Amino acid sequence: MSVPWQSARHGRGVLLLRGEPDQVARWAARGLVASHVVALPSWTALVPAEPVSRALAPYDDALTVLASRPVAHRLRAAVGLFAIDGRAIVTVQGEGWRAVQRWLVWEPGRGLSRPPGLRPARPGDLVAAARAGARGIGPELTALLRDPGGDALGLLSDLMSVLGLPGAQLLTDAVPGGPAGTTVEPDDRVVARFDALMLEEARHRAEQEEESP
Repeated sequence: MSVPWQSARHGRGVLLLRGEPDQVARWAARGLVASHVVALPSWTALVPAEPVSRALAPYDDALTVLASRPVAHRLRAAVGLFAIDGRAIVTVQGEGWRAVQRWLVWEPGRGLSRPPGLRPARPGDLVAAARAGARGIGPELTALLRDPGGDALGLLSDLMSVLGLPGAQLLTDAVPGGPAGTTVEPDDRVVARFDALMLEEARHRAEQEEESP
């Protein structure tokens, strides 16, 4: 797992998955982030329930960890929409077995920027994941993403509207989901294994750096 952005304690985000709520809840329990699971039309949403994940730093920010986690095949397509450090971060994974996670980054005053070290998403990837291709929204979506005006949350809300994605209110509601949502806690054993693996990898990198001439 990579964490391409620094801590975003006051950001907002939602991950939309095609799986059923019980499937999504089981997947969330095998992760690092306590999350609200919210049933939506044709989608299930995951929203971080806490600003921090259960893992050790630098994997302790809930938004960046949830955005970075690849989605299991049976739960895809998946679209993640996050406001992190003033940027709009969009992740997308298609339905195919070999579909990889792709990223789109938008900044106020600048528009789209290429995410370093990450596979960039194209407007067509978003259209395909949202199953919105029949609506002929490609030009409208491209124009929206190229416009540098506004802010991250506004861009994400407009993007969800253009793509026909539900759940835009989850980006702003203080307590998402209401009675229709449930909260899933990560399995402590999963978190402990992840922390141990990351510490071992960090030690290995440090040893390699010491041995380098």
